[in-house]
Amino acid sequence: MGFKKLLIMKTTFGPQKIMFPCPAALVVTGNMDKANIATIAWVSLLTSSPPTLGVSIGQKGFTSNEIKKNGHFTVNIPTVEIMKEADFCGITSGRDIDKFTETGLTKMSSNIVDSPIIKECPLNLECTLEQSNVFGQTNHFAGRIVETHIDTGKLKDTGDYTSFDTEAMNPLIYIGGAREYRKIGEKTGDAYSIGKSLKK
Repeated sequence: MGFKKLLIMKTTFGPQKIMFPCPAALVVTGNMDKANIATIAWVSLLTSSPPTLGVSIGQKGFTSNEIKKNGHFTVNIPTVEIMKEADFCGITSGRDIDKFTETGLTKMSSNIVDSPIIKECPLNLECTLEQSNVFGQTNHFAGRIVETHIDTGKLKDTGDYTSFDTEAMNPLIYIGGAREYRKIGEKTGDAYSIGKSLKK
């Protein structure tokens, strides 16, 4: 018959930077000779045709300047297994160190853009910079996805990119506000389908 209505209290905090869950994405800039990794939680799909995604990065960061200079980047989704490496890439600056060397993560050549992808990440998206603007203290980049890489062993059907095994992908999730990393839980329903039972 529907969900049980409970007495729920709300506490207000005014405008705060809290949103969850978010992907813990590793954004790579540069080229195979010299590349940098930045951990960014503010990543989201923007449009489906053409497929584009948005990345929001602080103006003072090394990665923002690299994206503007090069006009391309890759977005790599890490697994829970490389949580420490992903966190390290978010608390250090590429101006000072080579994060690939420090973490042991592996550069792989992209097919289209110069920025490499990360071998240990099961999903990699090559992007070209389409638009950028500044809102508040943050650079907002719109990247067109020009190539998609998925670990072959995590696909149920190598001819269908949507057939990936979510549990095998084991993506690292960030909880904004609480500053926690989490992993995904069990499947609870099918999108675009489960809600049909409420239609009159």
